[in-house]
Amino acid sequence: MRERGLVERFCAYSKAVGEHNRMKMIKILGSHEPETLNVSDIAEILHLSQPATTRHLKVLEEVGLLDRTRVGTNVFYSLNEDALKEYYELIGYAFEHAHTKCEYEYDCKMCPHADTCM
Repeated sequence: MRERGLVERFCAYSKAVGEHNRMKMIKILGSHEPETLNVSDIAEILHLSQPATTRHLKVLEEVGLLDRTRVGTNVFYSLNEDALKEYYELIGYAFEHAHTKCEYEYDCKMCPHADTCM
């Protein structure tokens, strides 16, 4: 994922995992480690078409939550543990600071901390 502020990264991760099949894919990939699975494996487990599975995997990969490895004609997917750890930390940070008053009255254009604020 390209470098962005905390809020943008948090929202991108949340949007990607906000669909139930994609959340299931994270669970499936996490429970099969260190094995990696291909689109066919995941589609079969979730009873989805391969095109639908590919679209979901692409969303997760675009935000950096998945790694992919090509072996011949197959593409295998695994979790990007660093990105998952970052998302988990961002969730904690967001709720930890939920009751912190903004000294800039929520005007992010004026705030020098706009990229790191939650």
